[in-house]
Amino acid sequence: VMFVIGILMMIFVMPTITDLFKGMNKDLPATTQALISTSDFLVNHTFLALLGIISVISGFIYFLRTKIGKYTTSWLVPKLPVIGTLAKETNSARTARTLSSLLNSGVDVIQALEITEEVVQNIFYKRILRTARNRVEKGTALSESFIERPDLYPILVGEMILVGEETGQIAGMLKELAIFYETEVERKTKDLSTIIEPLLMVVIGAGVGFFAMALIGPIYSISDGIS
Repeated sequence: VMFVIGILMMIFVMPTITDLFKGMNKDLPATTQALISTSDFLVNHTFLALLGIISVISGFIYFLRTKIGKYTTSWLVPKLPVIGTLAKETNSARTARTLSSLLNSGVDVIQALEITEEVVQNIFYKRILRTARNRVEKGTALSESFIERPDLYPILVGEMILVGEETGQIAGMLKELAIFYETEVERKTKDLSTIIEPLLMVVIGAGVGFFAMALIGPIYSISDGIS
């Protein structure tokens, strides 16, 4: 929204102020000159500017859908601060919920892992589930594949599955994991929104302040010079 407002100001508001500055024949700060140049370009080449913006956005969306784009986002998102933890817990909840539902429905663990692999979207989580399926087929405990990847699945996931294996209650433990992480994700999502709102206000305030300093500041300076 702020970006759109900024574009509209550049096209409809800036030209009026630009004419004022040009009529004064005074040296302007670099920030003001940059805004004037940007405004002139948007006014004189509106179609080209819109085409460029649409092309960049479309190109970015297309990139995210490519193999390398999916690989990049799958690798990057879990490593991001705050969001990374939320992504790990979301994938943990999704994995646990899907596996527990399938196992409780009588689906064998091999097929359950195969179906769960299709449910998760992150490439690296898919790999873990595929590896787990192959290892379980060879007689390795399911918990080992999760315990070995604390970088993506919290250590609690592997430990709870291990307890389930020892007690014969894997489906029950997975259900408890799903409930726990779904609750955590819901809580942290609400907390994140309370953090983002003040940050957005700061960003908007900074943007307004930048425009004010770049446009109003020179006007006051010129007025003081005339006085």
